[in-house]
Amino acid sequence: MTGAGYHLKTFGELRLTDAASDAVACPERGLLILAYLSASGQKVATREKLATMVWPDREKSVAFKNLRSTLWRMQHLATREGPLLVATEAEVALGAVSCDVAVFGAVNSSEETFRNALLLWRDAFLASADLPPGRYTDWVMEKRRGFTDLLRGALIAIEQRSTNRSTLRSACAHLLELDPGDSAVREILQRVTHSPLLSVRTTAAAAEQAETGAPETVQLPRVALLPPAAFGSDPMLHAVSVAVIEDITIGLCALRSMTVVAPYTAERIRGAADKAAILERHGVTYALDCRMSDQGLFTQLIFLPSDQIVWADRFLISPQGLLKQRQEIAYHVARAVTEQVETGRTEHLDYLAHPEAYYAYLGGLRHLSGLGLPEVRRARHDFRDALKHKQGFAPALSGMARTFATEWLLTARADDELLTIAERHAKDAIESNECLPTAHREVGVVKLYQGDLDESLAALDRAEQLSPHYADVLYSHADTLVHASRPGEALEKLGNAISLNPLTPDAYLWSAAGASYFLGKYEQAIGFAQDMKDKSPADRIVAASWAMLGDRQKARQHRMRAMKANPTFDVDKWLAVIPFKEQWQKDLYREGLKKAGF
Repeated sequence: MTGAGYHLKTFGELRLTDAASDAVACPERGLLILAYLSASGQKVATREKLATMVWPDREKSVAFKNLRSTLWRMQHLATREGPLLVATEAEVALGAVSCDVAVFGAVNSSEETFRNALLLWRDAFLASADLPPGRYTDWVMEKRRGFTDLLRGALIAIEQRSTNRSTLRSACAHLLELDPGDSAVREILQRVTHSPLLSVRTTAAAAEQAETGAPETVQLPRVALLPPAAFGSDPMLHAVSVAVIEDITIGLCALRSMTVVAPYTAERIRGAADKAAILERHGVTYALDCRMSDQGLFTQLIFLPSDQIVWADRFLISPQGLLKQRQEIAYHVARAVTEQVETGRTEHLDYLAHPEAYYAYLGGLRHLSGLGLPEVRRARHDFRDALKHKQGFAPALSGMARTFATEWLLTARADDELLTIAERHAKDAIESNECLPTAHREVGVVKLYQGDLDESLAALDRAEQLSPHYADVLYSHADTLVHASRPGEALEKLGNAISLNPLTPDAYLWSAAGASYFLGKYEQAIGFAQDMKDKSPADRIVAASWAMLGDRQKARQHRMRAMKANPTFDVDKWLAVIPFKEQWQKDLYREGLKKAGF
């Protein structure tokens, strides 16, 4: 900022500050007028042009009235150098105000100017403003393209004389995020990035395209690599884990088989309250979710259209040999991401062809995060909608199977027809896609409830082989182990599932409560149940746990809640149906339920 005038910030947050850098209260439409006069290069505009651009949805007389009112409210904003705006009957001119867009006038004059322009540009011109529709929005889009062209030209101009390769790599990553087909920028990235990641190769088809320069005929998958949040007391280990993800991002930007969200954008997504909505808004197909823990850096690649984990791994990071670890982890993760994105090309094309089916399917999954019957039936409605959009859609068929099996469990009425329908949908899903782990999972769940524990374990083993880090598969496998009279193994596997899915679904906690009960850890069983958002499905196991601990009053409270939800529940009929491999489990459960008063 120069002199004692005002300064207008247009990139990122739209804000006016005074000579002391304090924010100045100013109408947003007034700020938009200042932005137009500052960035248009004219410094002056007619009242008619400003009124119709800034208030396009108002009648002309109303727009002029709004302009006069806004200018009047801004008249008191004046400094020793003059007013903010100078208005005549016909025109409005810019007064004593500087603007951040000025840096683009000399963007290639020095490395520092280029870096400052990059820091501004990555937040986007007027990104936070509520833009008036029509001519003003069109002008903003044109200015954004213009700033991008200026930055790109400056990158090409200063590459040879720049000593700050980090800034050049960052600029290339952001420019390739906007235009992955920009071969000139990609070549610069390859020259300024001396990394083993560049040895990661695309498939033969992609390589052939790279050689021939043939344009893509379909939308490329978009990948976001989300850096890990801070963890533990060693900032160096966290810094290395973040640097690893940035290395991978820069390396993947050089490939032609995908587009990659730039590191700065990915970091903002990681910190957002609603990551899923922002990922959807950015059109992200794959998200690499990264977390640090005592066991090292955990990474999982999620195909967002079906919310499926397609790859996951854990890497140890120790203070010794950090540089070597950084290079090795970056290479292995980049190779895995590249292979998964390219082998998943069929699924990506299918998503592009049937987006409505995937959106409906995701809606069903969201409903299944709870364990109430209304949520289960709403999920079934969404899965049916998905199948209307795409007949034989395997994930939706698998989802249908899950709703019927879950309803069988929640109602506790031993309705065999529900399991028959669930099995049919699960097998239809396998016929449609035999490599879908959730389909094999649902077969395993149905077989469990039908009392065929061996076949259940076989199906769940197959599901876990297909996706060894899929938390839902681990949970279902663990649940079957509970019924197979192996609650200790079950609780260990549930611990792995919970570590993979920190926002733990109620079903995991419910199963963990059951495993704890059969290990005689009644207080732990109650603790797991209390962590559930909807605690009602666990009322029976909690009542039995309190009864085994000798607290008949609390046992009675939970028994009454359970009977209110399901007045026809009968202990002996339910235990005759629910499968347990060894008799001691039925005896222990019956003892707790009877003591609770069921």
